[in-house]
Amino acid sequence: MTKIALITEGFTDHETIRVIIHRLLGKRPEIIRMVAKGSGNLKKELPRFISSVPKDCGIFIIVHDLDRNPISKSLNNEDELRRIIESKFAQKSFTGTKHICIPIEELEAWFWSDPEVIKHIGRGKGKAHPNPDQIENPKKKLITLSTEGNLKPRYSENDNARLAAKLNLELCAKRCPAFKEFLDFLQKLE
Repeated sequence: MTKIALITEGFTDHETIRVIIHRLLGKRPEIIRMVAKGSGNLKKELPRFISSVPKDCGIFIIVHDLDRNPISKSLNNEDELRRIIESKFAQKSFTGTKHICIPIEELEAWFWSDPEVIKHIGRGKGKAHPNPDQIENPKKKLITLSTEGNLKPRYSENDNARLAAKLNLELCAKRCPAFKEFLDFLQKLE
């Protein structure tokens, strides 16, 4: 049985990615959960996570959002983030298979690729975006889309795994380069 160590910033990201993995690969891969509780912690905890994985697990998937700089409001440098993550693996002399998935800003941007998911969240309102990576604060915009009047929002990030089960994977891959790379990686594991 294949084992995959899945390292994410938070529990909802983990569950979302787990659903996508199982949609593509079926229930056969055992997924080892490693949740860092934030992007800063992910980079800090990564060497410990790598060391703690059982020897028979040679596949790592790391999902780390490409956040915005709180001062300049511009996206952080993707190449720099990838270099930092790669360096953590080099420190541990890791020789297995790994994929570093860096959704632009937040993985919630992926949901904006699918008209059916957006229609579901907005109860018929809203439109999918042809370039979801260009949406600033995609999670916040999903919350806004799900809010009617002064009522509480219907969407929260706790819904992400359920939305991942509905997500049109092919369309998302066409519109979100990081998602396409992730899907391509998973398809090579089949």
